[in-house]
Amino acid sequence: MFQILHSADFHLDTSFASSGLPVAVGTWRRADLRATLGHILALARERQVDAVTIAGDLYEQDYALPDTADFLVQQFAKLSPIRVFIAPGERDPFTNDSLYALTRWPENVTVFSQGRLSSAELASGVHLWGAAHPPARGHKTLAKFHVDRNGVNLLLLHATDAEQPGPRREAMFSVDSAAVQAAGFDFALLGHQHNGRLWPEDAPCCVYPGSPEPLAPEEADGSHQVVLLTVQDGVCTPESIPISQWRYTLLRVNLTGCESTDEAVRRVAQSVQTAPGGADERSVCHVTLTGLPHFALDVEALAGQVKTKAHVRYQTRLSLAYDLERLSQEQTVRGLLVRRFQARLENASSSQDRQTTLNALNYALQALDGKQVRPNEVG
Repeated sequence: MFQILHSADFHLDTSFASSGLPVAVGTWRRADLRATLGHILALARERQVDAVTIAGDLYEQDYALPDTADFLVQQFAKLSPIRVFIAPGERDPFTNDSLYALTRWPENVTVFSQGRLSSAELASGVHLWGAAHPPARGHKTLAKFHVDRNGVNLLLLHATDAEQPGPRREAMFSVDSAAVQAAGFDFALLGHQHNGRLWPEDAPCCVYPGSPEPLAPEEADGSHQVVLLTVQDGVCTPESIPISQWRYTLLRVNLTGCESTDEAVRRVAQSVQTAPGGADERSVCHVTLTGLPHFALDVEALAGQVKTKAHVRYQTRLSLAYDLERLSQEQTVRGLLVRRFQARLENASSSQDRQTTLNALNYALQALDGKQVRPNEVG
């Protein structure tokens, strides 16, 4: 029996500046990403696996700190004699000035440095094939490739799933389950997708473990894990092990009928506190305020009164309290305003653009009615 603990997409040193989280929370999150790697390597020792594999985006080349390489060297050295195999990804590509090229790695660490597949023998009859991003010319897919080793052949790669179209695929490796099997691989240990996935359902031969920690709101409903792959008698059996500590939660709170800020605060607080998975200090809740409250909402005041350990971000998608068709017939400044906004609404490029325009119109009309509007209320 041979066992591998597989992970990917740590994104050590990543920036959380665009997340809207306080600087201290971003620093805490980066420290937790390092701690998560330590937890995974401790799990490898506990399970007494034979090898650890990492399918790219281990760190962020653009944000890598001077001590990142030292941290990784220390962590991997402590894991010896368990071997570590790394296939660099798009955020940590193998280049002449990368940490991979400039660091003296412990003897138990192998970094695939070529943009074309090469193999390493894990054990008698067990072979691991890997390649580094960026792909060598003509090597983005498994077309025309077939393994030339007898026994069990495993693939380690940072790659997109060709069966699921998505952005940023032009310069990346691309695989699908049919190509994996046609190339002679028994199992593919992949990286790139941050939401864990094992497929095909009837006979799995490909796995994305997902990022060990969710890194953005879009990953709220995904699974974030490591995968223990057992190879025995030529059969590969994967076991998913949840690993994340942080959670993203997307909430919609309808404020229709609310008469005051206090009432809105109660609705939001109840929604946050009953969110799936709870609302502790490692929770990030993105709250969308919807509906039609019966008062001029001050989002800043509301946010300051919601008491929770979770980190809460707000956006507004409130309904309009005005009859636009009627107002557009007025020969007044208000009527002119509505007509101009209606033209913008007709040319809105997306639903988000339309909602932003509606929010701006709502607050403009409130301002004309003499209601105080704060700049941060415009969603």
